[in-house]
Amino acid sequence: MESPEQQTGYRRPRTPIFNELPGPVVALAAAIVLAHVLGLVWPAFHELQYWLGALVTGRPPMGFPEQPLAGLPSLVLHVFIHAGWMHLLMNLFILLAAGNAAARPFGRTGRGALGFLAFFFTCAAVGGAFHLLLAGQGFGLMIGASTGVSGLIAAAGWATGGQAGMLRFTAPWLLINIAMGVFDAFVGLPISWAGHIGGLLAGAALYPLFVTGFRRGR
Repeated sequence: MESPEQQTGYRRPRTPIFNELPGPVVALAAAIVLAHVLGLVWPAFHELQYWLGALVTGRPPMGFPEQPLAGLPSLVLHVFIHAGWMHLLMNLFILLAAGNAAARPFGRTGRGALGFLAFFFTCAAVGGAFHLLLAGQGFGLMIGASTGVSGLIAAAGWATGGQAGMLRFTAPWLLINIAMGVFDAFVGLPISWAGHIGGLLAGAALYPLFVTGFRRGR
C-alpha cells in the first residue's frame, strides 16, 4: 500500500524532529497550553473547562452539573484539559514530535491545516468514544490530549514509512495499552488505555484518507 507521501507527491525533507514545526501543530500546542494556564489562574474558566470538556463515565454524584448536548462537546474538548504540568508536557512532547511528521504531507495551505486539525480531533473523538464504551460503570472523568496524540503516533508512522512505518509505530503503543487494560481490570489505573487505543486505531485507519482528501482540493 502506498504511503500518503507516495499518494500526494510529498517528499519528506531530512530535518531535525522539531525543526520548522508546521503552523497548525504550533497553533494546536499553543491553544492547549493556553487552556491549561487559564484553568490555573481563572477558577471560573477551570469550572467551565470541566463542565464542557471532561468525558464523564458512570453515574455522576448528586449535584454534578449536567453537561450540554448530552456531553457530545466533551468528545473533542477533553484534549484541552490536563491534570497537571507533567501530564501536559508529556502530551505536548508527543504532539510536537509526531505532529511535525504527520502535518507535513497535508501541505502548507489553509486547507491542509484544516485537514490536519480535523484529523487530530477525529482521532480524539474516536478515542473518547472508545473510553466511554470500555471504561466500565464507575464514575470518572477523562481528560487530556492523549487520545488525539495517539492518532498522531500512527500518522507519523504513515508519513515517514508508509504502511510498514505505521505498523512499526503503532504496534508498541497498542501492546502497551492492551497490557494496561488487563492490569486495570485487577487494580485500576488512572489512565485511559481505551482512549489511547481508539485514537491510535483511528489514526492508523484514517490518516491516508485525510491526507489524500485535503490535498486533492488544493
